[in-house]
Amino acid sequence: MVMALIDDLKNRYRNGDVLTRLLFINIGVFVLLLLLDITFTLITVGRTGFAAELFQYPWNPAILLLRPWTPITALFTSYGLWNFLFNMLTLYWIGSLFQKFFTNTHLRGLYIIGGLTTMACYTGIMLIPAFRFKDWSQTMPMTAACILSIAVALAFRAPEHKETIPLIGEVKIKYIVIILAIIDIALLPKTNPATDLAYIGAAAAGFMFNRLLRKGVDITKPVTVFFVWIDNLINRWKKRRK
Repeated sequence: MVMALIDDLKNRYRNGDVLTRLLFINIGVFVLLLLLDITFTLITVGRTGFAAELFQYPWNPAILLLRPWTPITALFTSYGLWNFLFNMLTLYWIGSLFQKFFTNTHLRGLYIIGGLTTMACYTGIMLIPAFRFKDWSQTMPMTAACILSIAVALAFRAPEHKETIPLIGEVKIKYIVIILAIIDIALLPKTNPATDLAYIGAAAAGFMFNRLLRKGVDITKPVTVFFVWIDNLINRWKKRRK
């Protein structure tokens, strides 16, 4: 029964589009963090939330050297259960709308670039001494930032496009994005105001992506080239195994 479920999930992931895979990865990371948190609690390793910190992006270069995986894992982490649920619903909805105006490779590329620019922005802000109080959070998850970059690009691409919201009616995308951004920021724990300011990086990524794409410049192309290279490596490895 369990193996059948695992095989079904594997097939769904392999055959799914970029949006489906992003959702699967986010859910998988959340489940992994939950299991790690339970394990650490049982064996009394670290403080509360220590498992989440191991996956979130640390601004401090010294900590980053000890956790070199965090620029990747942070792209798929959220602040707790409610923020995770909101992020997944938003990613599914906004991601589906995004695919109406852009491509799958654009979605994947901007998701990653939005997260990376937010990391850079967060690091820059945290270099300011006023933001380095000891009781403030020193790490940041990036899923919400990745989604914001997608939403901003969509808002600038089709601001007047309308979507029907139950009990409300038709609402323009530009207003939907503003409301979603406000809700998401409101859901963030007030552990460090730098995390709120860092979202400027995500918004800038979404804006520049749309602006440059209109001029024929695709800033997500390096991400696409990288994943094509990875796919080729995997395919060659599979051939050698046969």
